Amino acid sequence: MAERVVEEVSNKQVILRDYLSGFPKESDFEFKTSKIRLSVAQGRIIDPRNFDGKLMKRLIKPIIGYGVARVIDSGHPNFKKGDLVWGMTGWEEYSLITEPETFFKIEHTDVPLSYYTGILGMPGMTAYAGFYEVGSPKEGEYVFVSSAFGAVGQLVGQFAKLKNCYVVGSAGSKEKFTSISVANFKFPDHDFCCFKHVLFYLCFPDGIDIYFENVGGKMLDAVLLNMRLHGRIPGCGMISQYNLEETEGVHNLFCLITKRVRMEGFLVFDYYPMYPKYLDMVLPLIREGKITYVEDIAEGLENAPKALIRLFSGHNIGKQVDLLKDKFGFDETFNYKEEHDLDKALKRCLPDGIDIYFENVGGKMLDVVLLNMRLHGHIPVCGMISQYNLEEQEGAHNLFCLITKRVRMEGFLVSDYFPMYPKYRDMVLPLIREGKITYVEDIAEGLENAPANKVNRGIENVGKTQR
Repeated sequence: MAERVVEEVSNKQVILRDYLSGFPKESDFEFKTSKIRLSVAQGRIIDPRNFDGKLMKRLIKPIIGYGVARVIDSGHPNFKKGDLVWGMTGWEEYSLITEPETFFKIEHTDVPLSYYTGILGMPGMTAYAGFYEVGSPKEGEYVFVSSAFGAVGQLVGQFAKLKNCYVVGSAGSKEKFTSISVANFKFPDHDFCCFKHVLFYLCFPDGIDIYFENVGGKMLDAVLLNMRLHGRIPGCGMISQYNLEETEGVHNLFCLITKRVRMEGFLVFDYYPMYPKYLDMVLPLIREGKITYVEDIAEGLENAPKALIRLFSGHNIGKQVDLLKDKFGFDETFNYKEEHDLDKALKRCLPDGIDIYFENVGGKMLDVVLLNMRLHGHIPVCGMISQYNLEEQEGAHNLFCLITKRVRMEGFLVSDYFPMYPKYRDMVLPLIREGKITYVEDIAEGLENAPANKVNRGIENVGKTQR
């Protein structure tokens, strides 16, 4: 039997010269040509022609991103030569895929193949999961989408219109507003200095039910002031913060409490098992012309760095300690006012991370906790006492952890739960009588001592004050 001849070809690649600092520039990229053999071992596939991608900080190896490709050779039973696929490939002409199980075979070719890097790929699934699964929309709600003409945002807006919602979108350049008719939702002027006023008086006089978060920073701060009761904020991205040396603080998080808002980060990977369901929904809408997708296409691998830079510039379209431990039975405790490094204190007490953080403090404590949350953690927001009497509230800088760790952060007011008081009483009274629960009070005798006790509250007091 004749030995199989394996072809070796040149492979043009885009790589990073060094780790990035700040926003990417053309000088951060270089082109390299290497050799690749068009044959693979069992369990792998090889594919050419990456159409599109997003930045990953990997040196020497090519930048990676989502792409569409045709299989040249395969050792995996689910793929054969000639199959069209989409998934994570390199910015190069040919890629050796070592985890083919993460790829999706393309079965529908009556739509542009580039759609599989957009509406039929990761961005589409992101819009679907964030809006429907995290946002939980209801008919006729008020929806605001930031970065509304990006690869994800333009779809969220249209999904919301299909749900008969009132939809407003913002974008990073006035040129994008000329395509309002394409997406069929409103675009106000993107002026951060007056944006909260634009939102309140012009676009959302009754407030916002769902804010699809793509931007972060000042935008998120303005939106929080305008959220309606029991609103939802799916946290998809915070593009304004990605390349800053120090992220901007968010100052209006107390609105999560007063308005009982749920803010929940998510990653699309968790929802990929729903991809067939998404295709069943969106393909008929595309074919019937009920949904539109606008792409920003750069022809040729040599133009990929410029296209990526445009993405970040906004020009793209498309894509008390002893008492706690000894009397209350806490496993570990620390005094946050005496700790010089809160992150080290948390890691000492909770080396495996935090599942639930009951938020009463805010500020620096919240920022450090966010870094230590576990996947799918929960943050019930009861109060932020460190912030109440500041002239200017401290900003929270690590909110992006809500997205990467899929954390749910939800404000609440006890008054909403007063109907459950009989249920609570039935649970807690037996525990008190059996000595299974302890309550420590700080009692000031006489009305004349109430002011002094109030002043010391949060400094020397323990428990609640009785007059």
